[in-house]
Amino acid sequence: MKKYSEIELNLLNIQIGCILRFARLKKGLSQHSLSLNLGTNPTMVGRVERFESTSSWDKIYSISQQLNLDFCNLFELKSKNELLSIVNESIKLEEKLTEEKKEYYKNLKITISNKFNSLIL
Repeated sequence: MKKYSEIELNLLNIQIGCILRFARLKKGLSQHSLSLNLGTNPTMVGRVERFESTSSWDKIYSISQQLNLDFCNLFELKSKNELLSIVNESIKLEEKLTEEKKEYYKNLKITISNKFNSLIL
């Protein structure tokens, strides 16, 4: 089993949030409707998607089941281009792309690029 560095673990956390958000958007679900399906609150879903705190595996597992995602694949670090592609596809699926969301996605892409670049150094 590969042992991930701290930066790679952080990237995995970002990746999981990006994949879960993308899957939710593809299904046309809001954070609120997904949280109702999960029996939780939208704040928890948002925190997982925005990787604001390290999420416990059971929350991620519940969300991945609800979105029909392979739980194990969430933990295989994708390439920089694959992850940025997921972010770009999520942007296209956003129904209400506010200035705040545009800024969030812009900063997310910068964060992803910077973290991958620091792996190379």
